[in-house]
Parts: sequence; C-alpha cells; structure tokens
Amino acid sequence: MKMMTKNVTKKTKVANLKEYKILNEHTSFSVREAYSTVRTNLLFAERSDKCAVFAICGASENAGKSLTCINLAISFAKIGKNVLIIDSDMRHPSVNKALRIKKNTGLSDVLAKLTKDIPIIATDVKNLCILPAGSIPPNPAELLYSSRFERVLEACSERFDYIFIDTPPLNLVSDAALLAEKVDGYVFVVRAGFDNRRDLANAVETLTKVNGKIAGFILNDVNEKTAGYKGYGNYGKYGKYGKYGRYGKYGYGSKYTNKYDSVEMADKKFTMREKSPAPRQDTTQNKDE
Repeated sequence: MKMMTKNVTKKTKVANLKEYKILNEHTSFSVREAYSTVRTNLLFAERSDKCAVFAICGASENAGKSLTCINLAISFAKIGKNVLIIDSDMRHPSVNKALRIKKNTGLSDVLAKLTKDIPIIATDVKNLCILPAGSIPPNPAELLYSSRFERVLEACSERFDYIFIDTPPLNLVSDAALLAEKVDGYVFVVRAGFDNRRDLANAVETLTKVNGKIAGFILNDVNEKTAGYKGYGNYGKYGKYGKYGRYGKYGYGSKYTNKYDSVEMADKKFTMREKSPAPRQDTTQNKDE
C-alpha cells in the first residue's frame, strides 16, 4: 500500500510544547543528555534504510511512558529525522492531553473505516508529526491486530524515518503485546520506586510469550540525590495523564457500536492528510480528575 501525499497542506502549530515537562530549550542539560543517550542507542540498534518502528510501553499506569514517547520523538526530530508519534491507546489516550489537543479524528477512525485519510497533525517542532488515537472504539485490540493497521504502518513508513507508538500498560490490557510482529522493538519505561519487580516480571513475560523484542529499558523518575542526575528527579511524575484505574469500567455503550464495522476490509490505498489540530483544551481540570 502506498501513501499518497498530494493533499498535504502547510504545517500548522499544535499546543505549546514548552509545557508539561516536554523537551524544549529550557529543559535541563542532564535531561536532554539522558534522551540523547537513549536516542544514540536506538540509532545503532536499527541501522538500516527502512523506517524504524518502536512501541513505547510500560508495566502499569503512571510510569511516564506517554511523555517519554513524546520526548524521545522530539529528540529524534531535533537531529533531522522525520518522526511520527502514533497514539495507540484508544481506550485512554494521553498524547493529546500532554499536548493539550482536544479529541480529534485519528487512528481508531482509520482502522474502523470511518475515514480513508490518515489524519496526521504536524507540530511546531520541525520534523515531528502526530497521529492521534481518535474516537473511542468498542474493540481496540481487534483494530490493532488487524491487517489494516499493518497497512497504516506501511503507508506511514514511506514518509517517516522513525515511528514511535504510545501503548497502553501491558499489565492492564493486551493491546501492546499485539504489536510484537508489527514493530522493530519495545522501549520499556520503568518508573523508579513505583513499578515493583512482580509487575515488571509479568510485563516482560507477556512480551516474551509473543516473541516481542525489547530494545531497552528507560528508568524514569530517578531520585536526583541518589542517582546524581540533577534536574532529572521530577521528570517522571505524570500522574494526571495516566488514570487507568477505570480501565475495567469503560463499558463502551451502544453509541459507539453502530459506528464500527468488522475490521476486515478490502486492500485500499490511504491518503495522508496533514491538518490543523483541534482547539486547545481548557486547562481547568474536572472534579473527577
């Protein structure tokens, strides 16, 4: 499947990337160097001409994987790589929240055949684009496991050098493990002092059973006093983005069911459409957050 780009419009800005601990010119040197080190390791891990696809995963909620995914993508974009972030957490997307973008047409809508376009959002970080999660579907695992998602990745791979997929927690849902045959490797985010050994062992075992390749681990929220990373200690406290406590209570209603057909489909070409993001969200938190 070939991605067509003739409908691409001028790049537009998304929400200010200087907020929410996202990498920018004001980020401390130690933090930028930490991401540069991870970037170098991944560059040498995938030395080929083809697009490299990495799934950013974690064992549990609040590990900081979503912002780690964003920051890692920014780090690659800063050295001239064309980078795409795909938010595959269709149950509870975090990338749009971190970037303060309202819910938009995205991955789920493409996979469910609600649109033939791939709605790419171009950011004000040069070389960085985002494919949002989209509408909440009743069958996210089926959509990710479908051949249609493979064709989306193939189409995007023709345009980008690196694709980073933000995934749901491994110990809560099976979605991330379903990507084992579709990605070049998993980047495992571990939050220091938060993730316990049993949870980590279970998550690693989940990937091992599906022959998932773990490219490496990122230790997040390191105590600067004990680790010596001044300015890095608070970089993993992302609790406001990871509310997976209700994961078993989503109870998708009938209002979504009629919108989504079977994931089986004819092999059709996708058209990539770069678009302006939705209006920025009101930063005032709801009471239930």
